[in-house]
Amino acid sequence: MPRSPEPAREALIAVAERLFAERGVDAVTVRDVVKAAGQRNSSAVQYHFGNKAGLLQAIMDPHQARLDARRTEMLDELGEQPALDELIEIFVRPLASLLDNESGRHYIRIRAQLVGTARLPSDSDLMRELLASADGGEAANEPRPGIRRVAQALVDLMEDTTMPDLGHRLELTAVLLLHGLADFAQRHPDATAAEREVFTGVLTRCVAAINLADKSLSLGR
Repeated sequence: MPRSPEPAREALIAVAERLFAERGVDAVTVRDVVKAAGQRNSSAVQYHFGNKAGLLQAIMDPHQARLDARRTEMLDELGEQPALDELIEIFVRPLASLLDNESGRHYIRIRAQLVGTARLPSDSDLMRELLASADGGEAANEPRPGIRRVAQALVDLMEDTTMPDLGHRLELTAVLLLHGLADFAQRHPDATAAEREVFTGVLTRCVAAINLADKSLSLGR
């Protein structure tokens, strides 16, 4: 019987994830990945993923699906009309939880790169786009369900915030959240659970400071 392609595929994903995180997505070639994964077939990436972009998508999709599922669970646990500080926890903590494993840290570093070069929308970008279309229009990029629900919960809390103002807040949130986590992942790969929790608490308070700077958003409580 022919061998399953899955081990080779998973090896390519694991190696590419590490190389993209450590050296940068643009600095790593398909040939680099194939060689580091010990694949004899020089066309292994093309065979399994089509191209480098397909390989990158195969790295990102499982992480993003798990993040969105966790955010959905957290929203369900809160029930109707969560407060803004609770929404911030939902926004920050699932992503910060990825610091506790190597693959998660790699994902964070890769995602920060892609968002920084505007090649991947951040959760804040997706939320801002949804908020801008809250009058019934359709967003250009359909976000994941968990983020859609967080965005809708934000809309429900809105009072007098103008869209440009909220857009700036979300942009700052994305920069702080992703790049802060990526920096921590790079500098402190061996951080203990207690150290990660301290950092997550600080990060959550910083995000809250951006979004709770005035009373333009009602706390709903």
